[in-house]
Amino acid sequence: MGRRAFCLFWRLNVTIGLKQVFHFPGELCGTGVEGVYKDDAYNGCRGKACFRRSTERAGMIAVRCSNCGLEIMVPPSVQGREGTCLNCGNPVKVPSDGVFVPTSIMQFNPGEKIAGRYSILSFIGRGGMGVVYHAEDTLVKEEVALKFLRTDILRTEKWRYMFLQEAQIARRLRHENIVAVHDVTYTSDGILFLSMEYAKGRSLRELLRRHREEKVHILPRLTVSIGLQVLDALHYAHRLVVHRDIKPENIILMANEHVKVLDFGLAKVIEEEGAGNHSSASPLQRKRQVIGTEAYASPEQLLHAAVDLRADIYSLGLVLRELLTLRTPPEYPADLEIKRDDVAPGVLEVVAKAVNPDRNERWQSAKAFRDALKSAFDSAYHPVNLQENNHKASKNGSLEGMVYFQGGGFLMGNDAVREEAPEAEVHVEPFWMDIYPVTVAQYAHYLKETGAPEPRYWRDSQLNGPEQPVVGIAWDEASAYACWAGKQLPAEAQWEFAARGRANRKYPWGNLPPDTTRCNYRNYLGMPSIVTMHEDGRTPEGLFDMAGNVYEWTLDPFMPYDHARKRNGNPDSAPRKAVRGGCYESGVDELTTTARKGFFQNVRQRNVGFRCVINCNVSNPS
Repeated sequence: MGRRAFCLFWRLNVTIGLKQVFHFPGELCGTGVEGVYKDDAYNGCRGKACFRRSTERAGMIAVRCSNCGLEIMVPPSVQGREGTCLNCGNPVKVPSDGVFVPTSIMQFNPGEKIAGRYSILSFIGRGGMGVVYHAEDTLVKEEVALKFLRTDILRTEKWRYMFLQEAQIARRLRHENIVAVHDVTYTSDGILFLSMEYAKGRSLRELLRRHREEKVHILPRLTVSIGLQVLDALHYAHRLVVHRDIKPENIILMANEHVKVLDFGLAKVIEEEGAGNHSSASPLQRKRQVIGTEAYASPEQLLHAAVDLRADIYSLGLVLRELLTLRTPPEYPADLEIKRDDVAPGVLEVVAKAVNPDRNERWQSAKAFRDALKSAFDSAYHPVNLQENNHKASKNGSLEGMVYFQGGGFLMGNDAVREEAPEAEVHVEPFWMDIYPVTVAQYAHYLKETGAPEPRYWRDSQLNGPEQPVVGIAWDEASAYACWAGKQLPAEAQWEFAARGRANRKYPWGNLPPDTTRCNYRNYLGMPSIVTMHEDGRTPEGLFDMAGNVYEWTLDPFMPYDHARKRNGNPDSAPRKAVRGGCYESGVDELTTTARKGFFQNVRQRNVGFRCVINCNVSNPS
């Protein structure tokens, strides 16, 4: 078989069999194939356009297909070029500043088996100590993250010790806000790695990068929520260890804003510090022991002094400051300067104290920092007038995972559509609204607590993923959940105010037409997506899925606006309740911020869910 024919055969084999390829237009070998995953057994084409996986090549670029999620390492030669994912046909562009993976980092392909147990799924990222892959533990059928030590430091005793230290310490840390370590073992080549909990989310670095690109501030509520959860993790961990490397890359934001702290491999055991293991070290020796990220390191770390838990307080203060300002901290940050009308002065004061260069003037514990931050936030943003008819549970309504709306007047309705007319000025009082539709995981907790009956599609594998919106919920069932949570279903005016805004947006994200990056519609997935999937479709305030995915129940009956507004109709006699937002089967017309439909309140459809609100009065934070 000739060289050209063999390359073509190999391309077809990879495309049809493994489906682990990207295609970039080229001329060599008659295939134009670049960026192909193939195991090391292949020793055929060595042309410029075809290559095999190798840990000896001059480094690779990590690329992900935005449509099917396929990840692959491609050579630097294709930076800036656009090709096609042969797995799904989606256009793929290799960024000119992509994640470069040096040859010192182990590289694995999807499908490779590690230690006879872990099957590689995709590349996640790299850090100072190594590389992390998404994998499946085939023994227990569970998704995990595998962290491999860099090959160039593998044989360095100091770093090997630190890597093992991470396993030993982290395996003792069992907290809902800390990534759990399951096991530590070796590959067949003797490469040391950790098996860890797979945290499905994105790092705060990714969150910051996106907001900088969009020039949109991160909400104070989200910043405080992140801070409180990290402080919960540190308060728990500080009985054993100081993290010493708190930074955006080591904080993962998951669904419903749940936070996970990772990478305790750079930590220092408190009991060792107290025993004076480093007290006799020379300045040069201490300098060599300084570990962490310089931009987020405390002054005592930079001065090579002894480190205690207050170093983590300082680093987290810098992270919160960055979330509020979108500015990366300098080595020695100046006084906290945050000029935002939506951030309460009390919150700023709490953060400013955390980044005091004098550690004796900082918060002296994670708990003290947490209590002060929560108190400052609650005093400025706390709801005071919850609905009396929400039973006793209303007093315990949580603001976690919600967005605050100041309320006011706005245009509601659309004269061009009969069901949405007439357009009129409507006033709403301040309220909080769920960021996401209520999820299966949240509803499962409700069922466990109350013994309520399961929704209609509760055991349907396509509809019961924990991060999917719960469906098959009748209006009365949605209302019961809201009451239990200390909330209520939104009024139509609240829902439209949140989706439309005072800017009179046509769609929740703005006036650009819908597409599959913004919402789940036109049945392109055939089922509800996870609630965090469509980030491009968020409202400016941060609400997800206000268009597409699932219809959402509202509090109001479905009747003509003119009847309701003029009270010429009897809402109690209306047989249907209004739903908003369209669903995964909807066309474009149902995705507008004014679109509405009416469903009988006892229906339990696979495309209907809900989210909740809390009515409140909020003190002025300015």
